[in-house]
Parts: sequence; C-alpha cells; structure tokens
Amino acid sequence: MTAILLPVVAGAVVGFLIGLTGMGGGALMTPFLILVMRLNPVLAVGTDLVFAAVTKIMGGIQHRRENHISLRRVLWMAAGSLPASILGAQFILRQAGNRALVEKTLPTILGTVLIAVSFILLARAFWSSGSKGEAAEIRWPAPWALVSIGAVGGALVGMTSIGGGTVIMALLLVFFSIPLNFMVGLDVLHGALLSVVTSFNYAVAGQTDWLLVGLLLTGSIPGAWLGARIINRIDLRLVRGILALLILLAGIDLLK
Repeated sequence: MTAILLPVVAGAVVGFLIGLTGMGGGALMTPFLILVMRLNPVLAVGTDLVFAAVTKIMGGIQHRRENHISLRRVLWMAAGSLPASILGAQFILRQAGNRALVEKTLPTILGTVLIAVSFILLARAFWSSGSKGEAAEIRWPAPWALVSIGAVGGALVGMTSIGGGTVIMALLLVFFSIPLNFMVGLDVLHGALLSVVTSFNYAVAGQTDWLLVGLLLTGSIPGAWLGARIINRIDLRLVRGILALLILLAGIDLLK
C-alpha cells in the first residue's frame, strides 16, 4: 500500500508546486525517484521527464485559460532548448552502460546543479519584494536572451531532467522583471514542450518506468491544476523560499 500511496502523494506535492511556481519538477522528483524509490539515475531521469511532460501540459492548459502565457516567447525559448535537450539526452543515453557515470558522476552533477539553483532561489526570495510587477517595471527578455536561456535549461534537462523549470525560472527571476503569473505561465508551457521532446528520447531507449509514471500522475494532475488556479492568491516569496530549502536538502543528499 505504501508503495502506491507514496508516489501518488509525491506527485500531488510536486504537481502543485509546478502549477504554482513553474519550478520543482525535476529538482524534487528526480531526487525522490533516486533516493526514495531507488531507481537507477538514468531511469529516474526518463521517468521524471514523462511525468513532467503530462503534469506541465495540464498546468499549461490552466495557465492558458487564465491568460498567463505569451506563445511567441515560448517559441523563442523552445528554439534554444529543444536542440540542446536532444543533444544532452543522447549523450547520457549513450553512456547508460557506464557504471561510474550512472552511479557516481550523474548524481554528483544533479546534486551540484540543485545546490547552485537553491542558493539562487533563496537569494531571490529574500531580495524580491514579492510584487507581481507594475507595468512600468516589466522588463521582458529579448528574443536572443530567451533562446540562450532556453539552451541552458534544455541542455540540463536532457542530461538530468532538471532545468526546464527550476534553472530557467531562476534565470528569469534574477535577470528580468516579469509579472510572476506570466513568468510561471511561460515556464510551465515551455517546460511541457521541452519535457515532451526530451522524454521521447528516454522512452524509446526503454528508460521509463510507466507504472510509476501512472501513480505519480494520479496525484500530480489535480495538484498542477490547483496550483495554477491559486497563483494569484498566495505569497510566492514564501513558496519560493520553502522550495529552495527542499531543493538544497535534495542536492546535499545526492552528494553524500
């Protein structure tokens, strides 16, 4: 019973955070799959990507209904992220039989990325006033910046499943001033597109636990819908601070 209930609850929590903040998908789910569910790291990345794809599609649909999404900016970001994610995924899949990479190097990369991201998010959580932004303060990234940010996040997603939400959101939060509801909407829909393309590579290679994906989605789909619904009614500074602490702990655990 625990083996069924635990993934459902974990999926609900992560789905809610994805819908609410655009972050926390791979940054929380991949460590959960490795440390708690004891999956091989490559299988964990592939399973998380399929889970994230469906969860973010549901969250993206709700954000679209709430008019939080700029499709043009999503496409600019995807122009950088999709090719980079495919290259990253193919590199890892070609190394799937490399025991040292799978058991030591990949968890170390994951842990390092998580710790770096957690510090960025913690700094931003304390620095930000928590405002969703007045019109005069809005500063959207130029197309070249969206492509560049997408490429960084895409490469990390392809190799680790982390970056589609957490790293991209961190870069947007630090360097640009965008209303948080629009930023989350942009990140969730872009993350859905990125996860679909990247997860296909892992699924074809047989690196996906489909039963576990089903259990995770049972919780995450309503969680993502709820998070997207209440984004305008909650203090996102507090949520980002809690999320950053969880990501930091997960990163430290992976480096042990």
